Amino acid sequence: MPGEERYLVTSALPYVNNRPHLGHLVGCILPGDIYTRYLKLRGKKAIYICGTDEHGTTSELAAREAGVSVQEWCDRLHEEHKRDYEWFNIDFARFGRTSSRTNHEMTQHIFLRLWENGYIIEKETEQLYCEHCGIFLPDRYVVGECPHCGSETHAGQCEGCGKLLEPTELLEPKCVVCGSKPVIKKTKHLYLDLPKFKDRLKTWIEGNRHWKPNVRNWALSLIPDLRPRPITRDLKWGVKVPLKGYEDKVFYVWFDAPIGYISITKEWAEEAGENWEDWWKNPNTKLVHFIGKDNIPFHTVIFPSTLMGTEEGFVLPYNVPAMEFLNYEGTKFSKSKKVGVFLKDARELPYPPDYWRLALIWMAPETGDTDFTWEGFAQAINELADTYGNLVNRVLVLARKFFDLRVPEPGEYNEKDLELINFIKSSPELVGRELDVPRFREALKKAMEVAREANAYLNAEEPWKRENESRRGTVIYLALNAVKSASILLSPFIPGITREALDRLGIEGVSWEDAGKIDLEPGRKLGDPVILVKKVSDEEVQNWRERFGGNKERESVEGVRMVNEISFEEFMKLDIRVAKVLKAEDVKGAKKLIRLELDVGELGKRQILAGLKDWYKPEELEGKLIVILANLKPKKMMGMESQGMLLAAEKDGNVVILVPEKPIEPGAKVH
Repeated sequence: MPGEERYLVTSALPYVNNRPHLGHLVGCILPGDIYTRYLKLRGKKAIYICGTDEHGTTSELAAREAGVSVQEWCDRLHEEHKRDYEWFNIDFARFGRTSSRTNHEMTQHIFLRLWENGYIIEKETEQLYCEHCGIFLPDRYVVGECPHCGSETHAGQCEGCGKLLEPTELLEPKCVVCGSKPVIKKTKHLYLDLPKFKDRLKTWIEGNRHWKPNVRNWALSLIPDLRPRPITRDLKWGVKVPLKGYEDKVFYVWFDAPIGYISITKEWAEEAGENWEDWWKNPNTKLVHFIGKDNIPFHTVIFPSTLMGTEEGFVLPYNVPAMEFLNYEGTKFSKSKKVGVFLKDARELPYPPDYWRLALIWMAPETGDTDFTWEGFAQAINELADTYGNLVNRVLVLARKFFDLRVPEPGEYNEKDLELINFIKSSPELVGRELDVPRFREALKKAMEVAREANAYLNAEEPWKRENESRRGTVIYLALNAVKSASILLSPFIPGITREALDRLGIEGVSWEDAGKIDLEPGRKLGDPVILVKKVSDEEVQNWRERFGGNKERESVEGVRMVNEISFEEFMKLDIRVAKVLKAEDVKGAKKLIRLELDVGELGKRQILAGLKDWYKPEELEGKLIVILANLKPKKMMGMESQGMLLAAEKDGNVVILVPEKPIEPGAKVH
């Protein structure tokens, strides 16, 4: 196979159960686009693959609610997703569909290879069955309480703690269609025998030292508990199972959806005159999955196991840079409650796509959950206007005033000139180092520094006051080269705005290395000055917040991480106390919960259930002074009442409980 390094970039395939919002865009789609654009500028061979995930119960439920057939619903939503992403300048090599014939055939092929290689087992299982609806209840058709953390969730994967769940594991289950309590009934299904991959997975994951710590740690934490995972469901909409006795079943959506990456690549290759296997079975391919954190188990454990099990030499993911969650103004996006900006809404507002691209990376949830706020949106755009937009316009104005819109001839460089030249020359490596990881916010910050440095240079040199024509020409010449450099470095983030700036410089094709060169030809004709970025006003911020809902108390921005403000009166409602752990024990049947028996001083004795088993042993907690929220409404978990909440800190998958610095009596209030 060809020895050339190549990058196969994918984003988690968006479900067609609803229209995408800003969280979907920044969670995986936009990062994949920025990363691929960067790779291409570096001269790398790279393609970006995505498409709509159309099978499974989410599609059936959405179609049922809309009163249309599943096929009609999927056709409609696929076009909406495609139209939205095109407007945001997302440059996919191909945006396909998991319902395509190619994906059906590829899924069946991979299944048969797993079957032949002994990685599929048959099991008769007890499954939830709704007698009222007359159907077995797959994951999304049943809701209940997670046995690990107590959150209300669908089966499949807990929305609270991320644990993988079978429908029968849920406490107090209900059918989402009719609300009745299902019964348990026997049925037969096929399972991927994940325990057979334990050793290979562990060795492979441990070797991926370049992964984000939270991704790597979560993946490794799943290995000890691996169990056979069902890959079939009692549904009609999906990929048919090519095995005798299973004609009335389809593959579980999680099984065929990631195979869509392969199928869509195959469709692209057929149109591009390439061989898809040169991408998926080539050791020189670096496969990079951009996903949300909820997809970590599927892309680091389950899909890699599927690829391993074929024994056909499929490449495994090189990197899985998962994003955290983006919320909206202190709350969750909700179409039904008209809270948050969906992509269709953004297309109708008076801002170009690049404004959204920039603002979303400015607020991107790379290391923890963040919020989209209108203050943050305005701050990001106004910063772009004050630095990059201002630089482009003022330099072209100076070139028009003094050099008839021609690139001037530079004279001899002084110390200040050399400082700017060296900064420009080093910038591609500095920004590229962040994008290689990738760390998008830091890369954006460093790219903006070029414009900031050039503006400071112009302010210090004041070429408009210079009487020496040669000196004036030198300053404007270097500033024009800074415009070129900043435009190239920012182009993966804001391709439309930077393209307009490069057009003004008369530059067409560029490479990443060009950003570090001082090479504009003297005498080159320049375009007219232009206001590339218009500021966002306080009035606009207020108007959009009122229109799209969210937390009206939210008023401040701290850097690129948003801070939820509450009133003093709201804070005073919190009763935070010191408590002493009298006894700690594992909760029987729960994989994560520890029951703590506490002395809370004047509030008496009480118990709390805390999901600490991954980080603490019960005996480590006994006798400790801890901090709890004492006036939280009690919650039933695993048949017991949890009477408060233990306070702990979390970072990159590590959890540490909060303890007083010095001994103090139980029941002491925390102010």
